[in-house]
Amino acid sequence: MEFKMEHKSTYMNRQSNMVVHSFTSDPERSRYDWDGKKGWEQYDTNQDAWYFGIWVNKKTRQIRQYMEGDFYEITCFSIKTFNVEIQVMNEFYEDGFIAQTMDADGTWTTIIQDREQFFIREEAVSA
Repeated sequence: MEFKMEHKSTYMNRQSNMVVHSFTSDPERSRYDWDGKKGWEQYDTNQDAWYFGIWVNKKTRQIRQYMEGDFYEITCFSIKTFNVEIQVMNEFYEDGFIAQTMDADGTWTTIIQDREQFFIREEAVSA
């Protein structure tokens, strides 16, 4: 079955980045989980589910958000505004929960995503 995107609106957000809002009848986010070869990385949150996910692409300075069929693609026009978007997300979503494990004696270990990996470092770009 092929799912189509229906464009809803395009606008500029508080950081002056372009946001394209679409809607898809695709009931799952999993189709977006496998775009790693295109530079997309999953941004983990404690809300991740089959109906919710966020992905970040530093190469294109874009962020994708999927929420129950609503699809937002944010295009940042500069490294500075991209990094502001990442900082706002970090503050809102707090620690990036990846997984929890429990060992034989009942001790829980929580694996947290390193959010620093999503920032674009100016010195890395100019090198």
